[in-house]
Amino acid sequence: MHSDSILEKFEFYRNARPEFQQKVRGAGQLVRVKPGGYFVCEGDHAPGVGLIGQGALRVYKSSASGREITLYWVRAGELCLLNLLGALTGVTSPASARVEEEVVALVIPPDTFRGWVGAEPSLRTHVFSIMAAGMTDVMSLVEEIAFKKLDLRLAQYLADGFFGPGGTRELQVTHEAIAAELGAAREPISRLLKDFENQGAILLGRGRITLNDAAGMRALVAVAD
Repeated sequence: MHSDSILEKFEFYRNARPEFQQKVRGAGQLVRVKPGGYFVCEGDHAPGVGLIGQGALRVYKSSASGREITLYWVRAGELCLLNLLGALTGVTSPASARVEEEVVALVIPPDTFRGWVGAEPSLRTHVFSIMAAGMTDVMSLVEEIAFKKLDLRLAQYLADGFFGPGGTRELQVTHEAIAAELGAAREPISRLLKDFENQGAILLGRGRITLNDAAGMRALVAVAD
């Protein structure tokens, strides 16, 4: 994957003036990070603003006890909200961004990107829209954690995997990974999954969860609604 193919994934670039497009092509550094690596760790300064052309980052917050909660994911054609805030303000990252699927990105130096935001309307509009959407997503996450019971959140998580876009009858996921997504300890997640299995909605296997009864699974989610 080369710089042009990455940039074409971003609307702000496609809508920009040719002179600005040329600046972007000349300013970025192409990087590749393997799964398990980090684009930025909590407490560090991000190396720049990453324009993700391939792969996926999981942005998460961890506690002193080692528990994690996923804040959001960043995939191809997207910018990371924490990356943007770091570039615009110079603050260290309050969370970590871990590579879950090999990432190929074009990294723009923070000072350069900050200057572009002030001068280029297409980029400025794009950045503000990401910040607005990010705030909405974080507020939704806070609402779920504060006001929804864990069993209902878990049922919704499973239903999204089974019935959502690209849904499948078998989820390749561990109890630990689900706990990190939902900001919970592994033990209650395992206990609730076993409850769902006893009700006949799912079947549990090593590193996988299989949909056994679609109607039963939907009934668990209906309780949440």
